[in-house]
Amino acid sequence: MLFAFLSIFSSVSSFAQDNWKVCIDQKVLLNTTVEDEEKNTIKISAVELKKIKLFVVSYKDESPQTGWERTILVYDEKDNEKLRKVNTKLSLKIAELNTLLGKSKTIKVYTMYAPIDPKMKAQVRLRRVHLCTLILQ
Repeated sequence: MLFAFLSIFSSVSSFAQDNWKVCIDQKVLLNTTVEDEEKNTIKISAVELKKIKLFVVSYKDESPQTGWERTILVYDEKDNEKLRKVNTKLSLKIAELNTLLGKSKTIKVYTMYAPIDPKMKAQVRLRRVHLCTLILQ
């Protein structure tokens, strides 16, 4: 009986996935577990942008590892890094969002998960994971 319970518990936990959510104020615009640049694109008008108070991207690690840290990064459309936050949540006020959108009108939000130890970090291949693209129309 105990063996059956443990096998069910381990199979359920293996299906658990990281997920992330993109919100503007309290409205959820994207809630997903899948990295897809085309589907994870959010278009917003200039009129809507004026009404926004807060843009939030929050990432939930289903199985966080001790000694590792999550970073959320913001890039412009020319792949220049504009912002880097070591955290599972990125909150931007309207003024910060306007600055990031700037002339390009497009920002891409990524995440990376890396060891804190610099020696270990040097041995690990880091990869950006696309969370969402925000396009100002």
